[in-house]
Amino acid sequence: MIITFDYRNGKQDTYTSFVTKEFTLRIGRDNYATFNGQKAKTAPDGLPLIYSSDNESVAMVDTMTGAVRLKNNLGTATIKSSFAGNDSLNASSDSYKIIVNPYHEGTAESPYSVAEIYALRDAKRYIQEGDSIYVSGFITKIKGIADGMITYYISDDISAQQQLLVYDNCNFNKTKFKSKNDLAVGWFVTIKGRNRVIRTTPQIRGGYVTKISKDAVNSPIISGCTAFLDSSLVTLSADEAKAKIYYTTDGSEPTELSAEYAAPFSLGASATVKAVSYFNGEKSIVVSQEFKKVGKSELVTVADALKAADGARVYVRGTVARTEKYSGESSLNYYINDTEDVSNGIKVDNGKYLQNTDIVSAFQIVRGDEVCVAAKVGDSDGVKVLKAPQLMSIAKCKDQAQVSTAGWATFVSRRPVDFSYTPAISAYIVNYSADDNNVTLSPVTAIPGNIAVVVKAEAGTYTLQYGNENTTVGVNDLAFSDTSKNVDKAFNIYVLAKQNNGCGFYPVKANTTIAPFKGYLAIGHSSKYRAKPYYAIDTTTTSIANPVYKPKKMEDARYNLSGQRVNTNYRGLVIVNGRKAISK
Repeated sequence: MIITFDYRNGKQDTYTSFVTKEFTLRIGRDNYATFNGQKAKTAPDGLPLIYSSDNESVAMVDTMTGAVRLKNNLGTATIKSSFAGNDSLNASSDSYKIIVNPYHEGTAESPYSVAEIYALRDAKRYIQEGDSIYVSGFITKIKGIADGMITYYISDDISAQQQLLVYDNCNFNKTKFKSKNDLAVGWFVTIKGRNRVIRTTPQIRGGYVTKISKDAVNSPIISGCTAFLDSSLVTLSADEAKAKIYYTTDGSEPTELSAEYAAPFSLGASATVKAVSYFNGEKSIVVSQEFKKVGKSELVTVADALKAADGARVYVRGTVARTEKYSGESSLNYYINDTEDVSNGIKVDNGKYLQNTDIVSAFQIVRGDEVCVAAKVGDSDGVKVLKAPQLMSIAKCKDQAQVSTAGWATFVSRRPVDFSYTPAISAYIVNYSADDNNVTLSPVTAIPGNIAVVVKAEAGTYTLQYGNENTTVGVNDLAFSDTSKNVDKAFNIYVLAKQNNGCGFYPVKANTTIAPFKGYLAIGHSSKYRAKPYYAIDTTTTSIANPVYKPKKMEDARYNLSGQRVNTNYRGLVIVNGRKAISK
C-alpha cells in the first residue's frame, strides 16, 4: 500500500471505494430478492463509515453496516459511504447506483403489466410519448370504434380497479377492425403501442394487437360503489344473456354450488365479492371486487385531504363550493371545501353520481350540497385533485333567499326554483335597455338553476321549492360570477343596494371586488347616454317600484326617471328619497 499525505494540511489521505458501481435489478427476480447492497473498502482498513441513500422510496440503507433494504418501488437510488476524517486523516467517500426496473421488460416476450405501467409513471420514467412498448391485460371496457381502430381499457385482473386506456388500436399486423365486436370484455390481449401520459394518466396510443387469448365464456362484470357509508347496491352482468352467474361475498372462490345471481343485492358491511359465469358447460375467469364500508371516524376534512400524499386513498367530507359547466358528458368536475368558500378547495375530477351512475343533469350536484367522496389524491399541474372519485353520500342543499329590511335582494339559484310555492316572495328578471338607458324588472314565477334574479319580500329568509328542470326565462341581464369579480372601472358594474335615493342599482367603485354568486349588472354606456348615478327599480307588474306620493317638501335632491338630477323648476314625475313623486 502506498501511503500519501496532503501537503496542504499534513494529513494522511484516505480512500473509500465500492467494488461495483451500478446494479440493475428487476422487482420479483432473483437478483432483487437476494440483494442487500455492498460494503465499501477503505484505506487504511477499518475506517468508520456512514452510509446514506438519496432515495429511500427505492432503497434504504443501514447507516453503520451499509446493508440495503429495497422498497419494491421503481426508480434509482444512490448509496454513498463517507469517512468524515479526523485530526490525522483526510475525509473520503464513494458511491454506487441501484436501478430498479419492473419484473417485465416491455418486450414482445416480456410485456409490461398494467400495474407496471402505473409504477413507471409514479417513478417518473413514463412521462411523455416515447418508444413503442408491449403491454398485456384483460379487456375491461370497449369504448368504440373509429376508422377501423378500437379504443378500449385493459387491466391486470378484470376488476377494473386500475385500468389502462388503449387509444385507437389496430388489429393484427396493423390491419383495421371491422367491428368493435372483434374484441370482447374478458379477453386477454398483448398490444404494442406508444407510451403517453395525459393529465397524469398513462395510456397507450395507436399500435396494434399482437396476441389474443379468448375465453370460452366472458367473465361477468361487478358494478357498484366500492366505498360506501351505509350500503352499496351490487350488480353483476354478463355478455351472454343466457349465462348463469354465481357469486360469493366472503372472498371464497365461486362455483356452481354458490349463490346464483338473480337481481342486484345490497352490502351493508365490507366484503370481497367474487363472481364467475357459466355458459354451455364452460366457465369464465373468476373476477373479484373489494367493497369497503367506511366508518365515520375515517372521514377527513378537505384540509386534511390537501395534506395527503399523492396516491393516498382518502374519504373526504365537504361542501360543494362550485361546479364546472356541465357539458352533457357522463361525469362532472366540481370543487369541495370545508365551507362553501370557493377558495382553497380541492377538485373532484370526473365525478359520478351515487352508485357510480352517470351524471345526466347539471343539477344533480350543485353548490352547497354536502358530500362524502372516496378517491385517490392526485396531482394536476401541481394542484391537488381527487382522482377516480366515488360519491358515497349527498345531502342536497335547499335554495334560500335572504331579504333585508330594504325589501329587495338579488338571489342566485342553485337548482331550478318554483316561486309559486312561496307566495310571500316575488322574483324578477332584469333587463337593461341601451335605447333609453333604463333598467326594467319583469316578473317570473319559476327560474332554472344557475341564474341570478331580483327578489322582493318582507325581511327574512325564505326556503324555496325545487322547480322543473326544463324551466326557461326570457333575456336576463343580471349576471353573477362563481369567483370574486374585480371591478376595474367605475360606472360599469352596478349592484342592488339601498342608499339615499332608495333601492336601486348603484355603481360599484373601481378597484373593488364583488363577492362570488352576487348578482350584478354590467352596463356598457354608449356615447348617447351618460352613466347614471343609479338606476331606479321598475317592474312591469306595478310599472313603478314604489307608490307615487305627493311630497310635503321638495328641498331634497330629486331626479327624473332617466336618473338625471333636476332642480325645483322641473315639473312631472321625479324621484325624491328613493320614492316616486309628482312635482307640480
